[in-house]
Amino acid sequence: MKLISTKIAAAAAAAFALFSFTPAEAASAATTAAGTNATDVMSTAAAPALGIIGNYSDTDMSDLHRAGGATDVLVEMAWAQAEPVRGQYNEAYLTSIAERISRLKALGYTISFNTGVHEAPAWLLKLPGARYVDQYGQAYTDSSEPNLIFGTQYRILATRYLKKVFAKVGGDFSIVRVGGGHWGELTYPFKLDPATGKLRNLYYAFDINARKLSPTPNWKPGMPSTKGQAAKFLKFYLNSLASYQNWQVASLRSAGYKGTAAVLYPSYGMRAGDFETATATNLSGTSSPEINGEVQRGYDHARQVNALKDRNVVVYGTWAENFDTVTDLATLAKAKGLRAMAETSHVCLPSQLPTVMNQAQENNLAALYIVRLGATDIIGNARYLSVSTRR
Repeated sequence: MKLISTKIAAAAAAAFALFSFTPAEAASAATTAAGTNATDVMSTAAAPALGIIGNYSDTDMSDLHRAGGATDVLVEMAWAQAEPVRGQYNEAYLTSIAERISRLKALGYTISFNTGVHEAPAWLLKLPGARYVDQYGQAYTDSSEPNLIFGTQYRILATRYLKKVFAKVGGDFSIVRVGGGHWGELTYPFKLDPATGKLRNLYYAFDINARKLSPTPNWKPGMPSTKGQAAKFLKFYLNSLASYQNWQVASLRSAGYKGTAAVLYPSYGMRAGDFETATATNLSGTSSPEINGEVQRGYDHARQVNALKDRNVVVYGTWAENFDTVTDLATLAKAKGLRAMAETSHVCLPSQLPTVMNQAQENNLAALYIVRLGATDIIGNARYLSVSTRR
């Protein structure tokens, strides 16, 4: 059997070590210097691993690893491309994914992986109940995430797909990402008002399957809530999304993947009191957390992290530039005895990297992923992830 290179073996060992948490660490509270300028003060915490997300040339990837210290890279695929016809797989496409993984490993990287369950094939989306439906009876068709939250009869198809994927590409990954919603994050769908550019007040739990499960099947957001219907509905809505994350992790396990799963938590998230604020106005869309879309999209991070059942999971934020968001998720993870990581958003600027990197270190993140910024910008700022003496 061909021996793995020392370089790759070391990277793999480092990736495994990212998610180890001692009992003492799990019990201690997260401490953060509030109001600190991250470009002036560097943390003494261990540096997070640096991950890369984006389509870079092999030359750039080599430079990012050698000069920038990047050790992990995301490989993504799409269910729609892998299984264009039900039960018939595109072997050439699957082979191309396996080859890309091998090529990046040869450059010295460990691999994080996105299975692309949220990019469902057209044949699945045509099935009854496979699309999300809002309170007005309108199916969500803006993108291709399948309604596996309430359309549980279709979950077996996703698991079958995952089994095929892992049989083809193996399971040697630093993390496998789960979320199942738009952009692969843990979220319900959302729509913007074309006239204002603001999020519309839409709740996506009104398809035929969701209505059967709902404790308030005849109540809709905005209606009077004389018997506490708003609170009952919102609890059901948020708990359904939290349950869905656990099913996704369990599906990875049944498909043969035994490594670390990363649940993607987007945006700022609901905070203490937001549930009561939103239900006080009957989920009419006029409360502050609804205007921001946190409630409709289901972003109750505290509920979700607390509900995690699998112990081999990391809490993964998708807005690394926002210090409050990263700190909140890192704190929730630590209280659960888990590690946290984050990625920059698609609007992060190169000038923000020093702050982002120091904030990641300040919060003791296991890894920080930089999304689609120039290789030279990443390399030029990578020093901010190194351990330094606090000034």
